[in-house]
Amino acid sequence: MVFEQLTTYLIDKFLGDYIEDLDSKQLKIGLWHDIEYDPEREEQKRYEEKMEEVHKVEQFRKEIEAYVLQPLNINIKLKMATTPREQDYVRPVFDAKIDVHRINLNINRNQYCDLLDLFEFQDHLNSQSKFIKYYAMIENNATDKPSLRRWKFAYTVILNEEVRPRLASYKWENIKANRDRFREYHELYYQELTGNASKTQKQLAEELEKKIDVFNLIFIRRTVEIEIKKKKAEQKQKSWLDKMTSWWSSDSDDENSEFNIDGATAAEEKKKLYDAIGYAEDDGSLAYPEEYVDIDLSIRLTMLEINVWSNINEKNPQFKVIASAAVPNVGLICKRRPAKSAFLFIIDLHSFEVFGVGTDTSQIKTANVYRPVLAKPADQIQLAQKHLLHIEYETNPLDRSSENRIQVLLQSLEITYDALTINKLVEFFQPDRKRDLQSIKEIAYSTFNDIKYRTRFLFNHYLKNIQASDIDIDLQSSFFLLPEDGVYRR
Repeated sequence: MVFEQLTTYLIDKFLGDYIEDLDSKQLKIGLWHDIEYDPEREEQKRYEEKMEEVHKVEQFRKEIEAYVLQPLNINIKLKMATTPREQDYVRPVFDAKIDVHRINLNINRNQYCDLLDLFEFQDHLNSQSKFIKYYAMIENNATDKPSLRRWKFAYTVILNEEVRPRLASYKWENIKANRDRFREYHELYYQELTGNASKTQKQLAEELEKKIDVFNLIFIRRTVEIEIKKKKAEQKQKSWLDKMTSWWSSDSDDENSEFNIDGATAAEEKKKLYDAIGYAEDDGSLAYPEEYVDIDLSIRLTMLEINVWSNINEKNPQFKVIASAAVPNVGLICKRRPAKSAFLFIIDLHSFEVFGVGTDTSQIKTANVYRPVLAKPADQIQLAQKHLLHIEYETNPLDRSSENRIQVLLQSLEITYDALTINKLVEFFQPDRKRDLQSIKEIAYSTFNDIKYRTRFLFNHYLKNIQASDIDIDLQSSFFLLPEDGVYRR
């Protein structure tokens, strides 16, 4: 179009006086060889091409879009009151109500494999950060084969990680260095407990704590505490007249019989200890009414759904839901009464259902009606009156003489075996290749042992110190259906 206008302008300017009745429309037809240019049609064509590209992109996004966690709709109502005394102990100081509409968790086969790849890559990064320093110890000889360099690297790592540390523990230089650290930390910790340690000495003690192992650290600390106890006992040794006066008044020397932590602990450590356990010397909790609740937290979840996606057969690469777990109406309530430091925790699960692979593959993605039910409450009539699971734990209850009240109610569940769903789940969690996840396994194992030991310790401590408990546990019997040929037909 620009070329046409330019040509018309030049002809009109230089040849217009010599050519009579010059018509630009005829010139336009001659230039484009009988092809007329329509700007509106060209603009419409460009618009259609652009929208077609947009449609392709949107369609592509819908095909590859797979949410692990779908968008959430959360409503939070928070009420903050003034101090309890100013509002006559009527409203809680902290009152929060959280309503979560729906939580939908999804995972497919590709995401599961990517997650394993991420763990493996993290394992490789940890190993690399630990052993990369040994690359500099290898002689960089270009003539060496790659296999020979790998053998040299393995030899260097084993030598410096396994062999030399064991041999170094028997060297007199290392033994003397450790003993010097122990003596130095002994003196610094003694100065810290007596309150005579400077800021530099405290920093030096922290550096030594990083180098000393846990056993010797605890041993040195306990030794220092005993020394301080003995020194105070010697300084406060009574005379013959004081002993007779003490015997006559039947006073006992509690400070000599047991170590006094208030006298041997520094003010800074005492503050850290009180902050850690939530204790305050000027605690005025006795002024609260017994029934007053200062913290009231309520969380309600309308629906929690977990879906596992995979392909039904090899011919159809499209992912379908092979297993789905639905937990509607989940509630959590937490309350605190400051008068007796009492807590109340309530957890309610209205229902629980697990669905498998449906027989109608056309409806498998949208509705749970066409799927087999692997787990559900056995008594639907009773479910309308009570929750499937009710857990309640309260300390220092008002209506009980016990120190703790525990209530667990679980209704009966009907569990059905479905061969197709179980086989698809086994295929889903089967790794596509062998992966090296040794460090991840070690972390998981150590975490499990830590939780196990902590639980055992807390349970033993609870049994030794508790006076009275009110425990009500009602677990109704569940049953398992194993149908013929692995398919249950109702």
